[in-house]
Amino acid sequence: MPTIRIDPRAGIARHEPQQPAQPRLFVDRVSAAAGGILAGLGLPQAATPDEADLIWMRTRFHPWYTRLREHQAINHLPGEGVLTRKDNLTACLHAMGDAQPGAAFSHRDFYQPSFRLGDALERAAFIAQLPPQDHPDNVWILKPATLSRGIGIRIGWQLDWLREALAAGKPVQFMHEGRPADYIAQRYIRNVLLLNGRKSELRIYWLIACLDPLLVLMYHEGTARLTTRDYRPDDYDDPLIHITNTYQQKKHGGVTADSELKWDFPRLQDYLVREKSAAPDFVPGTLLPRLRDMLAYVVRAGESELRRTPPSGHFFGLLGADVILDDTITPWLTEIQKGPGLSYDDPVKARVIPPMLRGAVTTVLDVIERKKQGRTMSDLVPAPGYQWVVGP
Repeated sequence: MPTIRIDPRAGIARHEPQQPAQPRLFVDRVSAAAGGILAGLGLPQAATPDEADLIWMRTRFHPWYTRLREHQAINHLPGEGVLTRKDNLTACLHAMGDAQPGAAFSHRDFYQPSFRLGDALERAAFIAQLPPQDHPDNVWILKPATLSRGIGIRIGWQLDWLREALAAGKPVQFMHEGRPADYIAQRYIRNVLLLNGRKSELRIYWLIACLDPLLVLMYHEGTARLTTRDYRPDDYDDPLIHITNTYQQKKHGGVTADSELKWDFPRLQDYLVREKSAAPDFVPGTLLPRLRDMLAYVVRAGESELRRTPPSGHFFGLLGADVILDDTITPWLTEIQKGPGLSYDDPVKARVIPPMLRGAVTTVLDVIERKKQGRTMSDLVPAPGYQWVVGP
C-alpha cells in the first residue's frame, strides 16, 4: 500500500509510493572476512538463512540448494565442480576444443597440455607422449583434482616408474595422506615470468552473477603472488621455489616479517614496462581482455553443467582463477578456485578485496531485483571495477 502523508501547509493528503524494502543478508559465522566487508553495504542482517534475501555461506550450504525461495540467492552454483575440479575442468576444455577444431581461439592458447590420470585413455595418452627416457627438460606437475592451496602437488621429470607400471599392466593408484585421490598431470611452465627473480602467479576474481540469462563479469584488479625464494629450474621438492600459494609459503617457513608475497596490478604493470618493454597500458589494454576471453571460453565449456540447477532460487558464484605468465607475458590458466580467499590482512588485498566483494554482491542484488520486477538485463550496469565477460 502507498504511504499517505498530510501536508500541514495545504491540508492536502499526498500519496507517495512505498519504497521497496532493503534486501536482507545472512553471512555464516565461518565467513568472518566476508561478513566484515559486506557489513559496509549497510544492509539489514538476517538472523537465519530462511529470513535472508541473499545467503553467504562457506560450509553446509548444499541443503539450501533445494530450499531456496524463488528470488532468494546463495553464493554457490550447484554445478560449479565442472570448473573447480581440475579433472572436470580438463575434460570440459578438451571436449570444447574437440567440438571446435578450427576455432581461432581454444583452450590450447591458455591451458597447458593436461591429462586426467584417473581416466584410462588419457593416462595412456600421457604416457605415449613422454620421451623414451626421462629428461629434466620434460617437467610435469601432478595435482590432486579436488584439493587447493597447493596441497598434494608433486613436480618432477622422473616418470619412469609410471611408464613401467603401466607397461607391465599394473594398476596405478595415486594417494594423498593415505587415501586414494584423482590426479591430473599438467605440463610445468618452466619459462615462467620472474618478478625480481622469483616465480609468480596471478589471482584474478570473477563472478557468475546469473545463469539465466548467463551473466559473467571479471574484476579489473587481482594480485600477483610470489614465492619467497629465487627461482631455479630444479629442486622441485622445494615449495618455497615452485609453489606460489601463500599457504605453502607460510607452512614451509619461508615467510618472515620482511617477506613480500604480493604485488598489485599497477606495480605489475610498472615492472612489465621496465623489465619486459611492455606497452604502458599492457595490463588493462592487452592482458585483461585476454583473461576475459579465457574466462568466456571456460564458462561456455562448462555451461551445460552449470545450468543444471533446482527449479527455485538464484545461484551465483564468486570465483578465483590462477594464471601464470610466462616470460613472453602470455597468460596460462592453472586452475579455477571456488571461494577464493577473502582475507585482507595485507596492504595489497586490503585495497583489492573489499570493493571487489561489495561490487559482486551489489551486482547480484541488482540482477535479483530486476528479475522480481520483470525487467530486462540489457541495460544492467556492472558495479565499479567489473567488466563483462559474458554480458546481457
